[in-house]
Amino acid sequence: MGKVTKAVGVAGAIAGAAFLSKNENRQKVKRQLAKIMGKENSSYLKNSGKPSDIEDANMVDEGAMTSVQYYNRLQEEKTEAN
Repeated sequence: MGKVTKAVGVAGAIAGAAFLSKNENRQKVKRQLAKIMGKENSSYLKNSGKPSDIEDANMVDEGAMTSVQYYNRLQEEKTEAN
């Protein structure tokens, strides 16, 4: 299995080098990467996980505390059982 994986990797590297040897293909790849990086820096991704509404922030906080309280209760039950 290892030999097959190495052979496929080498073949992929050779194919990639052959593809990128043409200036036109390099420019296409650069444009695609620039497009991806532009989407990555969008405000949607920057603000994801940061609730702007106070009620949403409280809901996130309560959700986090629920799992912590559950874990603590299980730990207490284990220590009481011993």
